[in-house]
Amino acid sequence: MIKKEYREEIYLIALVLLGLYLSLIENIIPKPFPWMKIGLSNISVLIALEKFNSKMALQTILLRVFIQALMLGTLFTPNFIISFSAGLVSTLFMIFLYKFRNYLSLLSISCISAFMHNLLQLTVVYFLMFRNISLNSKSIIIFIIFFLGLGVIMGLVTGVIATRLNLKRNR
Repeated sequence: MIKKEYREEIYLIALVLLGLYLSLIENIIPKPFPWMKIGLSNISVLIALEKFNSKMALQTILLRVFIQALMLGTLFTPNFIISFSAGLVSTLFMIFLYKFRNYLSLLSISCISAFMHNLLQLTVVYFLMFRNISLNSKSIIIFIIFFLGLGVIMGLVTGVIATRLNLKRNR
């Protein structure tokens, strides 16, 4: 029999690997923009939060982002900064929303968190690369609305998948 502390570490490793594999699968799926991702790797974070706790969810996202950056050679590049900051803050927001799990479904938590993730990505990208550009342009506003809307749709997809897993919290 595996000791409880080792069991949690094994689950953490499995969730990080799941997130990495789902992220790699996403790279194969055709996208309207090369940088756009569905967010399938967030399923591992939702599983960690639903089945375990907020600590496991934070560890899952942080380890996945760092390992993925090491594997792709993008550690401390703008892509890493965008992914890390948006992933961390949206996971913290997801953890906050999870405190209201009696009132919010996993689907709604996923959608709201995906919206926040994309909003944070846009904010970080703006401050890293485009802070001298005015946001009052009609085409930029349309792009922002489109990008945020796609985030909600992708959050819906990951939320449906996580909900269909019918997870029960370990006690």
